[in-house]
Amino acid sequence: MRVERRNEQYGEPAAQLPRGAPRPDPNADDRPVTYKDLDLLLLRELQRDARRSNRQLAEALGVAASTVGARLKDLEDRGVLRGYRAVIDYGKLGLGLVAVTRIKARGEALPAIVRSLAEHPSLTHVYEITGDFDVMVIGRFANETEMNREIKRMLSLPGIEGTNTSVVLDAPKESLDVRLAPGERGSAGGDGDG
Repeated sequence: MRVERRNEQYGEPAAQLPRGAPRPDPNADDRPVTYKDLDLLLLRELQRDARRSNRQLAEALGVAASTVGARLKDLEDRGVLRGYRAVIDYGKLGLGLVAVTRIKARGEALPAIVRSLAEHPSLTHVYEITGDFDVMVIGRFANETEMNREIKRMLSLPGIEGTNTSVVLDAPKESLDVRLAPGERGSAGGDGDG
């Protein structure tokens, strides 16, 4: 298998990769693997375990450790890879209650409301949304009393006209990651097909 650079962002054609490097799709033909494909494979490996060294990632991908280092730097420089984080079981830390709150806001107040909510320590997600509500937040709380207190605090923000809160009963899937497969969706932050 060889890695082929196909667009201006990646420059001239690259050297061949070692045999045995993973294919983007096990049923794929012998088409060259692009740096975009390699970036997605690298991101998928990081989703599995971001604590691995460049050498370990290189072994998993069948490329040189220097290639992994260069691809990681490029992904970081382009803002695709924004950090490395721990996956925490918040329930074991006493923050097992998850609530989803939808917020109706006056239009002119929306930017200030979103800024204020984004700084709230109990909220893990703040989204501007379409539909009957303007904002949706997801928060983690120790108990119903804490959740109620924080919802009342949200309601006190100027411009909030109402809320609707749902408590999560079960979370069969809870992940920030989506499956990254070269050739299936999007790109690793690039702007072309390359």
